[in-house]
Amino acid sequence: MKTLISTLLFGMTAASLIGCGSGDAGGEASEEAEGETVELVAATINPSDSLLARSLTAFADEVENQSDGAIEFTVHTGGQAGDASSLYQSVITGDIDVIYSDPDWFAEHNPEFNVLGTNYLFEDQEHFESVVNESDKLSYFEDLLVEDPGLKTVMYAGGLERNIISTFPIESIEDLEGQDMRSGGSSTEMEWWKNLGANPSTIDFSEVYTAIQTGVVDGSQNSLDAMIEQRFGEVADYVARTQHELTLGFVVMNNERYESLDSELQEAIQTASEEVQAEYISKAFEQAEEDMETLESEFGVEFTEPDREEFIERSRVQMEEIAEEQGIEEEVEDIFVK
Repeated sequence: MKTLISTLLFGMTAASLIGCGSGDAGGEASEEAEGETVELVAATINPSDSLLARSLTAFADEVENQSDGAIEFTVHTGGQAGDASSLYQSVITGDIDVIYSDPDWFAEHNPEFNVLGTNYLFEDQEHFESVVNESDKLSYFEDLLVEDPGLKTVMYAGGLERNIISTFPIESIEDLEGQDMRSGGSSTEMEWWKNLGANPSTIDFSEVYTAIQTGVVDGSQNSLDAMIEQRFGEVADYVARTQHELTLGFVVMNNERYESLDSELQEAIQTASEEVQAEYISKAFEQAEEDMETLESEFGVEFTEPDREEFIERSRVQMEEIAEEQGIEEEVEDIFVK
């Protein structure tokens, strides 16, 4: 596996990193010359030691292995090739070949993806794995991406659970009534907080620690590993294990680039996906217990176990409303109703 070389060593800029990609979106896709090594670029904003970044790196390694070195990957992590927005645009244009992305970005071209930003899509690990590991279960959404903006889904990643961290204990949904909670920029998350009775405030992720510390907000919803990485446990004492989201992430490839590969190389990508996806999604569920122990031992965080039934009921109203608005009630029921 090639690794990202220090920008100080070569004086490279972020733009030049992106320029390592395979090229010109306006050009016609063409199959690689026989015997020529195919060089691909993959990128994510996730830190190199995070599970999501490691899953992308493992995928790239396994593609190289399955192709007997006919494909070589350069993997950029930690946002070194651009922020989430620029990575998304770069994989569409073909300047980057593969990225890990949250489904929220795909709603820009296909508003149907807003339903994937709602909570309690999955009941548990078994349900999650039955959806992502079953071939064609998410084909409706995959087909939308191929059609517009031209992205091929090559692997799913995720399985990390998201919970609510706060300066006050949450024993029931009523404890959120009137509380000021941090939200990301999506309207879907803002509406979710309102449905729970909270007052959401849009705050950049990099400012969450200070916002909680200074009392601008009383809490946030995040994955357990993010709470550890960002040290939120230093400014908030409680985590309600709502498990409202099991992260569903897409590893997508520029479809023209994918179609330019011969069938053997496409098969290598598919085989690598099957092996790495199952392994790293399983790791994500195993990591939850480890992260809980870290938050308790290192930060003194106290976990609460609120009754999830009312959380689920209020959250799924949002899922149903978006599905109805987009006319995809049958697709959503088929995929997510166990």
